[in-house]
Order: sequence, then structure tokens, then C-alpha cells
Amino acid sequence: MTDPGEPRLIERMAASASAVVAAVGHGYRTVVVRGRWVVIGAWTALATIMIILVPVQTNGGGFGDLLPPDSPVLRVEQRILATFRVPVIAGTTVVVHQPGGLSVLTRADSLLWALGTTQTVLEAPEPPPPGAIQAAIPVPTGRSDTTVTYLFMTDGTGLRNTVRLAQQYAAHFNNQSGVGTYVTGFVPAQVAQGDYLRERLRLFEIATVLLIILVVAIAFRSLLAPLAVLAIAAVGYGVYFPVLSSLAAALGFEVPTQLEPVLVALLLGVVTDYCVLFFADFRDELDTRPTVADATRAALQRNGSIVGVAGLTVAGGTIALLAAPFAIFRGLGPALALTVLVGLAVCLTLTPAVMAVLGRRLFTPLPGRRSERERAITRRRQVSTDSRLTRFVALITRRGPALVTLVLVVVVLGLATLPLARARLDLSFTAGLPRDDAVAEGARLLDQVGLRGITAPTEILVEGTNLTGRRTALAALERKLSAQPGVSRVIGPADLPTAKARGLVLTPDGRAARYVVVFDSDPLASRAITDARLLRDRLPTLSARAGLADTQLSLTGQTLIADEVGQLTRRSLEVTLLVAMAIELMILVLFLRAVVAPVALLACSVLSVAAALGLTTLVFQDILGQEGLTFYAPFAAAVLLIALGSDYNVFSIGTIWNEARRQPMRPALIEAVPRASHAITTAGAILAATFALVAVIPLATFRQIAFAMTVGLLLDTFLVRPVLTPAVLALLGPAARWPSRPPRVPGPRPLPHPTPDGGPAPSTAGGLPGGQRA
Repeated sequence: MTDPGEPRLIERMAASASAVVAAVGHGYRTVVVRGRWVVIGAWTALATIMIILVPVQTNGGGFGDLLPPDSPVLRVEQRILATFRVPVIAGTTVVVHQPGGLSVLTRADSLLWALGTTQTVLEAPEPPPPGAIQAAIPVPTGRSDTTVTYLFMTDGTGLRNTVRLAQQYAAHFNNQSGVGTYVTGFVPAQVAQGDYLRERLRLFEIATVLLIILVVAIAFRSLLAPLAVLAIAAVGYGVYFPVLSSLAAALGFEVPTQLEPVLVALLLGVVTDYCVLFFADFRDELDTRPTVADATRAALQRNGSIVGVAGLTVAGGTIALLAAPFAIFRGLGPALALTVLVGLAVCLTLTPAVMAVLGRRLFTPLPGRRSERERAITRRRQVSTDSRLTRFVALITRRGPALVTLVLVVVVLGLATLPLARARLDLSFTAGLPRDDAVAEGARLLDQVGLRGITAPTEILVEGTNLTGRRTALAALERKLSAQPGVSRVIGPADLPTAKARGLVLTPDGRAARYVVVFDSDPLASRAITDARLLRDRLPTLSARAGLADTQLSLTGQTLIADEVGQLTRRSLEVTLLVAMAIELMILVLFLRAVVAPVALLACSVLSVAAALGLTTLVFQDILGQEGLTFYAPFAAAVLLIALGSDYNVFSIGTIWNEARRQPMRPALIEAVPRASHAITTAGAILAATFALVAVIPLATFRQIAFAMTVGLLLDTFLVRPVLTPAVLALLGPAARWPSRPPRVPGPRPLPHPTPDGGPAPSTAGGLPGGQRA
């Protein structure tokens, strides 16, 4: 039998917990406001110390580090390296080309220069030191106008030094008239991408700063407000990267340097968003509170918990990356979560301290005197805008229009998601470079002569017995391989000039043979990956028809590595998004003390994210003709959009939920949505514009990320929050609070109606205009 005192006990426990939370909140507000100078001094000192004393080190894994050591593709590659004397998978390729054909002397020079370089190393009394060419391997191309040489460097040679040595090697042919030389491959492409990133990163940061100044100045019609935001963001920036570097070294995770612009955009965007929300409410409170300190505390009381929960929601969504099966993505989890947590800490402490110090000066009007008539016109325009928004929300929250709105928005977003089913992932480093880049030009030349895949060929390992006596069967398999879709050239045992096996493609003991398969497309892009999968599936049948059914066949190469990376990315995306959504749902359930509304809100966010990725696929694959999306671009965009979507969920629903405690859902929506709209729209527009500026980096990957993030944030800011969310909550009505019971309200309050000057009638909830509470 249930103890009748149990409900009262639970109520008392809940009341006690609420009292503790209220006491902590009161203490926090008191400390930050009264100790404002201490807070400002402490953050300034911390940022200065971090910048001066803590070195910032960049850690980034190379292409070969993407897969785990137990990868089947890597194990086959290791067996080939142990079995054959000459490697053929090189990250750096030197191409010599002359339209109309190379002279016999130039072709001979290309061959002898490669053999001489290798012979010099072999005859040296000591092994070559780190930072030197270890071998130059000429590759048969079957063409008279093009020669290709693979370069292999000694252990310990960095990527940049590798490219420098390759350029020195290629310079040997510069004195030959009409002959063009190119250094290409995925290693030079990686170095080129890093160069473009470094060159444009400062431009991106400057453009972001100017954007923040412009948008915040327009939003608050003040010059001091954007400068305050920049100062707060600068402190966060100064603390964040040294802390990230130290944590990465201590915990052993790596953050790819290619994603630094994304981290910067997230940090600056989050700080600016939270500052805008605080500033907007602080400006309103200054009109109703007797002192600046009271206005600061009131703004903190209204928005502090919302901003705190919103920041934790974003951090929780990004830390879900730790669940990813792919190690390279697991390193992103702490980096992205730390970005948000540093921004949150700065905004919850430094921002109110700055507000308390500056007071009304924070909103000092921009230079230029406006007449009273102009100011009155501006006020009437703002009132008219608020009135139109109020009428719009009143319309779409009626049951019939709400249902129509829901169906229309879901259909539009659903159609936008359709291209996502065609999305392809690739790892091409050269495809993402600008067209006039030297590495890209070399790759394009190979494409023109039908040897695009020679920079990263696929190897087939054949293991059996007495293969030296089965040359006819090996030659038959080589012919069948050459006839497969996408295959441009095959080098194998049939190409040996003598009957003696020398360990190049056939071992002297007859236990192993190999084929070097060159595809006719970018070896790290989706088309070559598809061709390699088809070849792998057909290989057992092809070998059986050639008379090699009793042999074991294995494939390796960068194309197969790219395929495995793509599969790992898809699995990681599925796992990470499920974990992220579970975390977001849990936080929303605890924040709202409901289940139905959080599920509905999260579903809206997922739909907008899918629509953004679908539109990204449509633009870059279908319209611009790119072979696929860089593997980490949709991954990073999806995780960030889910997390930031929940962030805006908290912003919008927090205001609605506070209002719904005093009145039914529809009147609460009509009052709360217009009131919160300006700050949320401004914050969303700033964050979207910040990510749009990532596109100043002239690499396809960053433009894909910039487009996906910008479109996703704009959909969330201008369609999901102001249109879809009110319609969904209006249709749910009291059920949105399930399993909690709707609060007892004295009865429906009259809906806001326009005043004689065209604006909405002022609310008197809580005794203050706009429903503000002391």
C-alpha cells in the first residue's frame, strides 16, 4: 500500500533541490556582479599567461595514419613489402611530359636519372640519412609523351621535406625545351592543402572579426557592443588553443590541423551568440531596473540557466564523437567540446562582468546624430515588425494552420534531404585543390593521358606454389584484369623482359606474384573506389577462369584504404549521431521535465540537418560535378549542426517554457516567440555568417563544410525555430509536457493585440513589461 506521505516527501525534496539551485544561482550572480573587476582581471591574466607561457603545438595525422594497424588492407601491404624487393605505393610522383611525344634522349634521361639516383644510394658505404631520397623507381606507362617516376624517402623525412626533395629531383629536366615536369600525388597535395590553409587562415580570422563588428553594431546600433564582444572572444581565443594543445599532449589525442578554421569559427560564433543573448536582455532590463547591477543580475537570472544548458548541450553533442569507431574522429570530440566549454565559461563570467562595468555605455549610439523624428520612425518600424511577427505566430498556432504549416515544412525539408541518398565519400586531396595549383595540374595531365590512377595504384597479391612455372595463367589473368571497368593499365608478370624472376612482380621461389593496377580516374575519389570494389568482387572468378583457382588473392593500395576510410566514416557517423541525439534528448528532458516536447524538437533538428546535407550533396556533386564529399566534411557538419540545433532548441524553448508556466501553450507561444525572436535570429545569423567565411579557404573540403553549416544554421534559424517549432508545440498542446502535468493557470490570458500605434500590447506578467520577473 502506498504511503500517503510519499508524494509530499517527493515534493519537499524537489522544493529543497530548487532552493539549493536558487541559492547557488543567487551566489553566482552576486559574485560575478560585485567582483566584476576581479573577474575581468583574472581572465585577462589567465589569457596573457597562456599565450606567453604555454606553447601551442599542432598535431595532425597523415593519410597513412587514418586506418587502425590491424586493417586488412594494411596487412596485405605489409606482406607485399616483405615479399618483393621494390615497393610501388609511393605518395610522391614525378611526371615528365611533352605534347607530341618526348624525344628518345629525354625518355632515356628520365630512366637513367631514376636508376642513377637509386644506384648511388645502393653503392654508398652508409645508409642515407633522414631527409634524403632512398629510391627512384621508373614506372612503365606505355606512352611516348609521358614518363612517371615514384620517389621514396628515407625514414624520418617530413611531408614538406619530401616535396622539396621531389622538386629538386624534377628540376633536372628544367633545361630541356618544351618539356614540362610536375610533382604530384597525395603527399604533395596534402602539403599544398596545408599551405593554402595557413595562407588564408589569418584572412578568415580578420574577416570574422569584421563580420562580428558589423552585425553586432547593426543589431545594437552601438560601436562599443561589438568591441566588447571582440574583447570577450579574444580572451576565449587566447585561453582555448594553449589549453587544447596541453590537453592533446596529456591525453594523447590528435586534432587534424585541417580543422582549425572550424574550431575558430565555432569558438567565435558561440561566444558572439551568447554575448548577443545577454546583451539583448541586459538592454531591456536597463529600462526597468534602478541600477546597472540590478539589470545585470536580472539578465543573468533570466538567461544564465538557458545559456548554461545550451552550452552543455552543444558540448554534450560534440563529446559524443568519443563513441566513434574511427580514431581520427574520436580526437575531435574533446577538441570541439573544449571549444564550447571555454566559450561558455567566458560568457557566463566575463560577459556579465563587462556588462556590470559598462552599463548603458555598452549601447552608446553609433556616431551621427539622428533627429527625434528619425528615432520615432525607427521605433514604429520595430513595433510594426513585432506586431507582424505576433500576428504570424498567432496564425500558425491555430490548429488548422498549424497542421498545414507542419506538413508544408516537413515536405520542403524532406525533398531537400533526397539527394543525401546519392552522397559519395572520397579522400581525394588533389581534387580539392584550386585548378591553377601545380599539383592539381600534374594530376590533370595524367588524367588527360589516361593514367590518372598511376599516382596511387592498386596492388593485387597472388600467393600459391610454382607460380614461376605458370606464366601462361598469370598472363591470362593480367589480360582479364586489363579488361575490367575503370582499369587503364596493368603491370604484371607478362611484362617481364626475361624469363628469370627478379623479385619485381614475381618472386624467385615462385610463391608470390603481384599485379600493379592503374585506374583511369582519381585513385582516392569515389569513381575509382567503385571500380576497385567491383574488381575485388570479380577477382575470384577472374582467377579461376585464368587457371589460378588454387591461389590466394589479396588487394591493397590507397584506393582500398580510401574505401575502408569511407566505410569507417559512415559507421562512425551513425554511431556518433545516435549517441549525440541520446545526450541531447537527455539534457532536454531534464531541462524541460518532459519527454514529448524534447522528442519533437530533436526530430525537427534532425530533419533540418538532413536537409542541409542533402542540399550540400546536390550543389557539390550534382551541380558542380565533384566526384564526392570529402569524408570528414559531412561528418563534422552533421555533428555540429545536431549540437547547435539543440543549442537553439534550448534558447527558444526556454523562453516558451517559462511563459507556459503562467498560461496555456498557444498564448505562451504567441507571447514568447516574438519576444525571443530578435536575439535568436541575430545570433543564428552571426553563427551562419561566421561559418560561411570558412569558404575563403580555396579548398573544396572547406567550401563543403561552409555550405553545409551555413545552410543548416539558416534553416534552423529562419524556418525551424520561428515556424516549425511553434506549429508542432501548438498541435501538441498540453501533451507536450508529458509525463509532467500542465501547470495550473488561472485561465487563458487575452492574446496580445496591437496597440493604437501598431505594436503588441505590453504584457504585465510578473509585474514587469514583457513578462519580466524581478
